Amino acid sequence: MTPPNIPFIYRLWHLWLEPIAAINGSRYLWTLPETYHEYMPVTSEWSPKSKIIYDQLAACYMLFAFNQAVTLRVVQDVYVWKVLLFGMALSDAAHIYSYWAEMGASVFLSPGTWRSGDWVTVGTTAGPLILRLAFVLGVGLVNDRKGKKEA
Repeated sequence: MTPPNIPFIYRLWHLWLEPIAAINGSRYLWTLPETYHEYMPVTSEWSPKSKIIYDQLAACYMLFAFNQAVTLRVVQDVYVWKVLLFGMALSDAAHIYSYWAEMGASVFLSPGTWRSGDWVTVGTTAGPLILRLAFVLGVGLVNDRKGKKEA
């Protein structure tokens, strides 16, 4: 079972909201990749030849969904939560980097020029990244008597 003292915001996001969002993202990637592509930088073009990349990304999203909806529920150890969420944070950082690399630094660093799709993509990646890093750093977790952080 999930450690009992994990703060509500972490439970809500990691056990419920993000797994649902990841499954929905996979659904779009598998069935409506052209629609999903609308949230990519305008510098990239949709091509049916790149469908395999969308399928592979969908598989990664399913792994996220499983790890959060199942793995985080069955472990009692906060350390396992931290390790798993740190790995996901690395993935988030790589996603943000890929967006920055495609947009170019001048556009990426000028959010006033972004399309709504850019805001959605960066926001739905940066927000979870911040939440994951907060957990990994122990924000909101209580100390036990031994000085180790616990949920």
